Amino acid sequence: MIRRFYSMLVAVFLTIPLCLTIPNALAMPSIALELADTSSPKHTLSSFIRDSSVVIEHWKNETLHLKEAQHAYSQVIRTMDLSMVPNRSRTVVVMEKIILLRELLDRIDQGTHQLVPNVEQIRGEDIDHWRLGNTEIVLSRQTLGDRTDQFLFSSNTIQSLSRWYRTMSVLPYYAKARPDYYQEFLISPGPMFSKQFVLSLPSSFNQLYGPLPLWQWLALTGVLSLCKIMIRISFLLGERWNRRWEGKGLKWRAGRLLSLVGVVNLLFLARWVIDDGIWITGGVYQLFTTFFLLAQFFFVSWLIMAIFNYFADIYVFKKHNGKHVDSSLITVLARIFGGLTIAILGIYVIEFMGFSISPILAGLGVGGLAVALAIRPILENVINGLTLYADGGVKIGEFCRYGDKLGTIESIGLRSTRVRTLERSLITIPNSEFANMEIDNLERRDKRRMDHVLRLRSETTLEQLRVLIVNLRRLLLQHPIIEEDPVRVRLMGVGEYSININLMAYISCRDHEEFMAVQEDILFSVLTQVESIGAKIAHSTQYQLVDVNANDNEEQKRKAEQVVAQWHEEQAFPFPDFSFEYKYEIKNTIMYPAATSAVRPPSA
Repeated sequence: MIRRFYSMLVAVFLTIPLCLTIPNALAMPSIALELADTSSPKHTLSSFIRDSSVVIEHWKNETLHLKEAQHAYSQVIRTMDLSMVPNRSRTVVVMEKIILLRELLDRIDQGTHQLVPNVEQIRGEDIDHWRLGNTEIVLSRQTLGDRTDQFLFSSNTIQSLSRWYRTMSVLPYYAKARPDYYQEFLISPGPMFSKQFVLSLPSSFNQLYGPLPLWQWLALTGVLSLCKIMIRISFLLGERWNRRWEGKGLKWRAGRLLSLVGVVNLLFLARWVIDDGIWITGGVYQLFTTFFLLAQFFFVSWLIMAIFNYFADIYVFKKHNGKHVDSSLITVLARIFGGLTIAILGIYVIEFMGFSISPILAGLGVGGLAVALAIRPILENVINGLTLYADGGVKIGEFCRYGDKLGTIESIGLRSTRVRTLERSLITIPNSEFANMEIDNLERRDKRRMDHVLRLRSETTLEQLRVLIVNLRRLLLQHPIIEEDPVRVRLMGVGEYSININLMAYISCRDHEEFMAVQEDILFSVLTQVESIGAKIAHSTQYQLVDVNANDNEEQKRKAEQVVAQWHEEQAFPFPDFSFEYKYEIKNTIMYPAATSAVRPPSA
């Protein structure tokens, strides 16, 4: 029962504005539609008075939405130069100017109206502007743009209407006594709310407190408070969305994006309610709308950057897994295009607020040299950053040598590059410096070079050397991770205390840790071969006690002599190199990693 009662009450409340509006709409007489004539000051004045009467009458009867009202409203605008009016696209702003100008004109005597020149007079006397009496209401000829040679109420006149209203509001109306339209306009709501309902409120609600009535202060406070609460709820729901879909992948983590969309729509809805419902006016409206527009611009800009970054991240991690420099390039390009979009939006906002962009551009032209000198280092870093991207010499995650230091590239930004050193410290280098360094990209090596000098003691015999060199060549050719060509094991000379053998081969890997592991395995095998023929590693601090060691390893020496003799007998002496057939037979015959290795897969 109570629910039914409240439903009926809401229905009655919603019907009141319609009941109050429909009779007024039906009572409006049909008026012939005419275009405003701005060919002379007199015609412009007459057109304004005629069309403003229609607009004001429809406004009083809450029928501004009708076609006749909209036509008259557009024609009134044609008689005024609104180029210097902020937020001139807002109905409440233009309506305030229309009512203020009408209030001033109705307080000027008819004799002054009769003196306004017509087309013949302006042609004969070459009149470019006309001032009404002792006021600052001026109708001036337009000299630029699409409205050239038309007479409009000048932009300075429109800007000074509020000041002149305060001066002339004490004067009587010359035609007939009537209520002050502007005082009624100050306490009236917009087309969204019922004017009759607001006027039916207690008188204290319609009393002015400063520039606004009490009901507008309360409504404005309520809208702003509700807006603040809804913004907070929107961000909380966005965070909850991200937590809920965190495991579904990056494309589902769009909670912040959805929150910003909600906030932007909420701000536009609140602005609509204030502009077409509450209808605050004057300086309070200009001050409020400036801050409100800045808030809208801030959240819309945030949303634009979030959209660009979101789709850039989706592309990066879907196509490149975020590891390559083109991934970083996409992210940076997304920020650049987002910034350009925001800049274009900012120009639109400035124009929308009623400010001309031309003086700003002129100021930038005058101060362009100073600005260019001030931002020269920034531009250098940006250009060099883009050069790093375009050149593709380094990518994010790659290990490189820059100058005399080693490190891993962590990020390449518009201003600087960040490098993680071997000591795990993070170095930030301006792009202008980093691009001019000698950069050795160690990650781009398709294979790694292993080069060592094996030093043997001087008492090693020639047969031992030949057998060892052959065994080492065979070892390198058999290893599955060693490139077949080039492989070099050569007697490179005799030093002060050793016989030197050079070992050089390329390991098929890029990762440094893998290279060290393979090299370790090869060096273990090399030492095993040295030990198998009875040779010893030479050291610079050892004593060359030839007499004491002369009888050592005689058995290994005799075996080495027998092996070399057998090569000669079989005509298979492996110097200067193995035959191609033998190389092919022994290729990849060593098991790596070893069968007992902990890292070897069970199925391998």
